[in-house]
Amino acid sequence: MASGIMHLAVTKKICETYRCKDPKRLNFGAVLPDYSGDRQRAHMRAIFWGRNKRTYDLNGFRELFGEKMREDDLYLGYYLHLVQDVCYRHFVYDRFHWNPNIPGHVEKLHNDYNILNRYVREKYGLHNDLSIPSGFSEEPLSRLALFYPEDAIARMDSFFTQDSEGDIFFFTREMADSFIEETAKDCLRELKALQNGAYVMDSYDLAWENAPYSLLETTSNTRDIDGYRIDKTNRYIKPFRFLRSDAALEPSAADIEFLRRKDVMTVIDTRTQAEMEQKKHGLNGIAGFSYHNIPIPEGENFPESVEAVPESYVDIAHSGTIGDIFRCIANAPGGVIENCAAGKDRTGVITALLLWLCGVRKSDIVYDYMRTKENNAERFKRILVNHPEMDMNIVIPRESFLTDFMDRIEQEHGSVQGYFTSVGIGPELQKKLIRKLCE
Repeated sequence: MASGIMHLAVTKKICETYRCKDPKRLNFGAVLPDYSGDRQRAHMRAIFWGRNKRTYDLNGFRELFGEKMREDDLYLGYYLHLVQDVCYRHFVYDRFHWNPNIPGHVEKLHNDYNILNRYVREKYGLHNDLSIPSGFSEEPLSRLALFYPEDAIARMDSFFTQDSEGDIFFFTREMADSFIEETAKDCLRELKALQNGAYVMDSYDLAWENAPYSLLETTSNTRDIDGYRIDKTNRYIKPFRFLRSDAALEPSAADIEFLRRKDVMTVIDTRTQAEMEQKKHGLNGIAGFSYHNIPIPEGENFPESVEAVPESYVDIAHSGTIGDIFRCIANAPGGVIENCAAGKDRTGVITALLLWLCGVRKSDIVYDYMRTKENNAERFKRILVNHPEMDMNIVIPRESFLTDFMDRIEQEHGSVQGYFTSVGIGPELQKKLIRKLCE
């Protein structure tokens, strides 16, 4: 996030062009999100893209307070703070490759802010006239999170009266100027769009990468598909309706409790009998779980070449058991966890088809597929060690594997809906699957 003084400087630049109704309410809103007992809620932090990306939920704030933003500069200032934080995140991390994970870096960055406060104040002509708006505790905004408005006033006062000295560690004057000038222009573009009933800043597309994750501690590739947006809507795949996974062979007590707590109690294992003989599924026979082995033999072995991978995905999609898998998902009373061996090919195809049916755009579906490349990096290393003769280009996911597969499905069936109908999942069951994942 930017410093409070930089937020005020951006807001001051905005007001040189944009005529606000109440500068004091605008300025207070512009610093308020940083003074909360729950900074996650105050900043509308949200996880999207299958929990693979994080963002500040500008779209959600507009839905909550869109009318208020048009009427009251307190809400507009708050929204512009979130916009500025999105801009700052991409400015510092993407352009200047800031790494906050190195011990001491965050503290040094904040010290840079303190050193720069006088420079920014003087260059942009800032004055300390912040005050708590009358009746703030009754504002709907005050219920977004627990705020400490008095702390905001006191802390901002210190930024105007207590200057730090020393050497800059990372965030220079030139960077401050660039950020303030560029972000003010971005905010003005957003304000113009808002005046016309639209917006420029789409928090979904502006989200940034999360670290690879697995929801279970004993697997490497258990992921939720929630948070993918249904294209051209403000609707998203719901959480804990469908988890894609590698086989949970030895789930821990914590894993089992996690799935129970999230009501993910239906297990679909697409491994073959030969695969299961090597290792039994760890959730088979656990009290309360409904275990279904619905094998897809077409995905048991690696394709013979890179060129053959998309065709192998087509074969998986037309397996004789594929309709049973989709029916099991649609009819499950709660959430479903589906796996193959590595959560890559059979699971990747099933997941892609489900997201596609729900209306998630193809580029997002490919993105979800490619996250397996990161999650299974250690698995790929083991394969290479154990099978040095293996062409790893066949094994490691690449975007063309999935895009070529989807192209072939469209060529053969005309649409994803046509595909589902061809495997025995007609319009009513398709709607049931969509409701399962999206409502």
